[in-house]
Amino acid sequence: MLMNGCSVSDPSVFPKNWQEKGADINLDWRIQYYYHDPDYAERWPKGKLCIVKGMNEYKTLTERRVATRAILEDELDQLKNGWNPIRQIQMMNESIDYSSLHPDLPFIDAFNLSIEKLHATERHKHQVRVIIKRLEKAANKMRLRHTAIKDLKRRELKMVLNQCNFPDNYFNHAKGYISSLFAELIEEECCDINLARDIRKKKTVKKQREVLTKEEMTAVMSHLKAKNYNFWRYAEIFMFSGARSSELIGLQRKDVDLKNQEFTVLIKKGKDYKRVKKVILKQVIELWEEVCKNAKDNDFLFSKKLEPGEVKIKPYQITLRWKRHVKQSNEIKLSDDTALTVSADFYALKHAMLDSLPTELAMKLASHTNIRTTSIYQINQEKRDREELKKLRVV
Repeated sequence: MLMNGCSVSDPSVFPKNWQEKGADINLDWRIQYYYHDPDYAERWPKGKLCIVKGMNEYKTLTERRVATRAILEDELDQLKNGWNPIRQIQMMNESIDYSSLHPDLPFIDAFNLSIEKLHATERHKHQVRVIIKRLEKAANKMRLRHTAIKDLKRRELKMVLNQCNFPDNYFNHAKGYISSLFAELIEEECCDINLARDIRKKKTVKKQREVLTKEEMTAVMSHLKAKNYNFWRYAEIFMFSGARSSELIGLQRKDVDLKNQEFTVLIKKGKDYKRVKKVILKQVIELWEEVCKNAKDNDFLFSKKLEPGEVKIKPYQITLRWKRHVKQSNEIKLSDDTALTVSADFYALKHAMLDSLPTELAMKLASHTNIRTTSIYQINQEKRDREELKKLRVV
């Protein structure tokens, strides 16, 4: 008996002697069975005859037998997991509770429910949801949508991931996200193994982040100061803060201690949330004083128009401003009056700042916990190291 009262007869293979030595590979092989759906009992009282092929492309007896066994096993798995060949849909099991995590829950639904158990930012959870939607489309296409999390095989998960046709780098991110969901599902005793953990990562070529030269930086900041003062002020504060835009956007007046040149931000990295005090550098202390001057304690310092206000804006608005005022501008001029076209993103400012500092100071300013993270920002460090080695004289 299958889900929702449906049933299937024992499948048979033509020719009957397909497992014997004399089986004829010149015949048109097929698997057939009768599928019974109670809602279609009047039309097909004995069940509808269903025929499955796919093995005839193999031209040796050994290969065709292997293919037939694989197709037969796969078809039975699909039927067990809710594939209805009469309706051509993947059925939902009406007896299953879809509101809580348990081993019989379809794996896509289990993934969706386990998102809420992640200790992560809403942005991170949104990214995971986007991945799961892509997985769901692929699972539907492969008739695996309602495979229970307890029955899901590593091979099937890998096939669903490959069906999504993710770029290699995105595939690796998706694999990481799913692995974190499996950690929650194992904790809830929905399954025993993290199937995503051992799927091999795709090889990727790391792109070198584009940065601005000192001359280009001067030209961009001069342009912003003249055309959009508030954005320039924010960019200056951001560059010397070592913070993320998401951290500065959430900063309130009460979080800033001008007297001690400090401000406190909530840092969200992975599963860790912590409040960290960061230093206000002397180069921008006047800008901090300016933006704090008329702000109330609960005002966000960089609200609408990047001025103090009650509304917390979204971090992506900084990216949009950079695109509009810098990337799409044809008015930025270098010192020799030649036009400058900028393709570097807003975070190039942070990279430039951290790259100009000794590694230990850069780590402290950015509140990094390990040198590997800081090295991502210090993109010219390798070049500086090479120059130092050139001066080395070995005796």
